[in-house]
Amino acid sequence: MFAPEMANRSYVYSLSNRPTAYEDRPETISGLSEWPYDVPFMVRLLMSGDPQLCASLISDGFDDEGPGRKTKLYAISSRFESGFERVKRFATIARVAASLPDDAVNLPQGRPLMDRLKRVFSARQPATVPPAASTAWFLAGLDETLEFLEAHRDAFLLLETVELDCMTEGDEAALRACVEREVSRCLRAGAALDALPLDVTQAASILKRATRHKGELPLDAFFGLRLDDDCDNTRDGATQVPLGLFWDEVLYFQLRNRAEFKAREQNA
Repeated sequence: MFAPEMANRSYVYSLSNRPTAYEDRPETISGLSEWPYDVPFMVRLLMSGDPQLCASLISDGFDDEGPGRKTKLYAISSRFESGFERVKRFATIARVAASLPDDAVNLPQGRPLMDRLKRVFSARQPATVPPAASTAWFLAGLDETLEFLEAHRDAFLLLETVELDCMTEGDEAALRACVEREVSRCLRAGAALDALPLDVTQAASILKRATRHKGELPLDAFFGLRLDDDCDNTRDGATQVPLGLFWDEVLYFQLRNRAEFKAREQNA
């Protein structure tokens, strides 16, 4: 059972099945990440490989509900491999984007090309340029992300957002609509990456600009991301859109696999 005032986090797991019911437990399951009050971009990108509504494995209803009248709670199931391939491609592009100078992506807009180039290369005294943001932790985080996910591969992924959804909604239809909107966000993240050109340098330039200037669909999914050491610094307000480079198999909700679930039911 579930109390909606618990921790207000999103949770993502790798597992061996697409749950059709709370009791439909996977043979294998591992925690991957949890995030307070949000779903980070990297989780959405990871979940972008065929995301579908499925049963929540966190709970089969709320604590104050009796048998036969439990609220049906939903989560999101997706295929691991296709999402992981997108994460790997994003990491490759993001590494290059982080190394690009700002003037490579911030040409003045709204003027003819020659006019813009003259302004960029004019001999006048340049404006003071702020120091480049540090990227050492960011780059290490990309490497650690790939290593962690490689070590925790499984057939499917499970994204649980019920705690976040219960912050604003309470009835079953509204809670389902929240999860459906999150499915759309995951699909948008995948579409944004797929829209980048195959050439890594070109893709990196477009990515970096898209993080700073809100554009049209689907690249608007990148807007607000930071490609530096403040990529997840929501606490200090450096970003409102976390990238999501924190991974850990030990989560607040340690979901049981099939054998553990059956053993608990037998001993209840």
